[in-house]
Amino acid sequence: MEWDDLLRKYLGEFGRFQKSTALLAILVGPTFAMSLVAMTFLAATPEHRCRVLGNSSSAGHRYRTEGYNTSVPAETIGYDDWKQSSCWMYKESNGTTTPKNETTACTYGWEYDRTIYQNTIVTEYDLVCWRSWLKGLGQSTYMAGTSLGGIFFGTLSDRFGRRPTIVLCLLLHVALSTGASFASDYASFIVLRALDGAAAHGAYYTSFVLAIEVVGPSKRNGVGMAIVLGYVHGYFMLCLLAYFLRTWRKLQLAQGLIMIPFVCYWWVLPESPRWLISNKRVKSARDALQRAARVNGVTIPDDVYTSLLTKSAESKEETTKFTMIDLLRTPRMRKITLLMCFAWMAVAGVYYGLILGMTDLAGDPYVNFALGAALELGLAAVGWAAMERWGRKPVTVGSALLAGIGCLASAGTTGHPTVSRNFALLGRVLIGVNFICFSAYSPDMFPTVVRGMGMGAVTAFSRVGTILAPFVTLLGDVWLPLPMLTFGVVSCAGGLAVYLVPETLGLPLPETIEDVENSGRQPQRKDNDKSESYTNPWPKRDPFRHVKRVVVCYQIARDGDYFSSILVP
Repeated sequence: MEWDDLLRKYLGEFGRFQKSTALLAILVGPTFAMSLVAMTFLAATPEHRCRVLGNSSSAGHRYRTEGYNTSVPAETIGYDDWKQSSCWMYKESNGTTTPKNETTACTYGWEYDRTIYQNTIVTEYDLVCWRSWLKGLGQSTYMAGTSLGGIFFGTLSDRFGRRPTIVLCLLLHVALSTGASFASDYASFIVLRALDGAAAHGAYYTSFVLAIEVVGPSKRNGVGMAIVLGYVHGYFMLCLLAYFLRTWRKLQLAQGLIMIPFVCYWWVLPESPRWLISNKRVKSARDALQRAARVNGVTIPDDVYTSLLTKSAESKEETTKFTMIDLLRTPRMRKITLLMCFAWMAVAGVYYGLILGMTDLAGDPYVNFALGAALELGLAAVGWAAMERWGRKPVTVGSALLAGIGCLASAGTTGHPTVSRNFALLGRVLIGVNFICFSAYSPDMFPTVVRGMGMGAVTAFSRVGTILAPFVTLLGDVWLPLPMLTFGVVSCAGGLAVYLVPETLGLPLPETIEDVENSGRQPQRKDNDKSESYTNPWPKRDPFRHVKRVVVCYQIARDGDYFSSILVP
């Protein structure tokens, strides 16, 4: 008997045990979201100018004095506007300044507008002008930490279990996030933040895998979307904290303290029965199944335990300790892994890059951030409904291609700023749908024995995209359309990569690498089989199916019934 058969016939696909486990996983999501985007407020850059002797920034710098006007040169903005320079001042001559002298870097440091932010990383360590690259380094280092954390903790979860890995990550998350608030210098801050990113990432994605593994096939999509919705709620939590805590140390400390209740996960979080079975933990698996049955109020016959656990004990592959190499060892598993890694790098890079491009919107930063979170929350619901109706692959591929088209259209209309901005916003909305769908789609691609490692690998590659995204936005200094052109091409390429992986909606999760290698993931029943189980859950597809489909579509279109051609299976 397979695990999914046990869920459907005896334990239940979404009983109290699965609901409580999914809820515990959902609660982890907001903490990772807060940590991931915290630099939006921790490292916010307020308006600034060179400090001029005799002026003070204690009350902000929204004033104009003659001393300031004659000490700092003006810079043009666009075609017909200008402002005082933020990075340059006139050289002094014998203690005085003359506008005709040469300019120099700010001699006495900077003054910052304290109207919105009382204190940020940028204002404390002067990360502006020629030092602004250090701000980007902090975010890139954090993303690098999440990348390494995905690989390390993904491997750890496959080797030692989902539960101990999640608890370890949460404990590290509390300690490192709190410690970062007491950092004495910027270098120690970014190191602690990078380690915190690794722990937060490990907790989130291992929780995601745990929740997906305990629920039945018909509920996986809903649970995956619920976790994504919980993740997006972290944006609202961060915005609320940042609104009331206007100094970066208090905000960073609050992120650590809010994690303390998660220590109780050591006592309340269950281990994945599916993982125990796949790793030949027969006694622990039986205990976990009995506990789940007791919570769900059902009884599992002894012969079912015997059938399920005996098959696990007799499986040679499931007794093997797997490594990252196993993701690339066999042909089909290698193909899926490489395609997923590329697609994740493309999607995450475009998603993050377009978000960075939206930060120059006018208005209150807290209101803008909350509105963006609300938009993404709505997109998550749209993505969920679309995947339930049309499947995961069509929605994921379609949204990536349309997002790419939006970006390319934006690049082609840079001469009309309003039109270009609207196309860019369209791309941002559609890549958000794609990112949400892909997050729910990805765990289904990997078998249970290497699912944690697989998710760790693909999300590690996603961080490569997010590390590169800020530098792609700088290409606009070379040629204005180049960033959007790059994002458009990459988004379309990511969509095509997803097209080459199998559909998974409503299908049983693969248990072993052998399941992946045997065939594709298109379910096939015997002609006289009316049951829920399949003789071969992943049958091989006709290699000429796409050619046949094109021929049939052409014939139908030639006969004038083009609309019907899209219904050809």
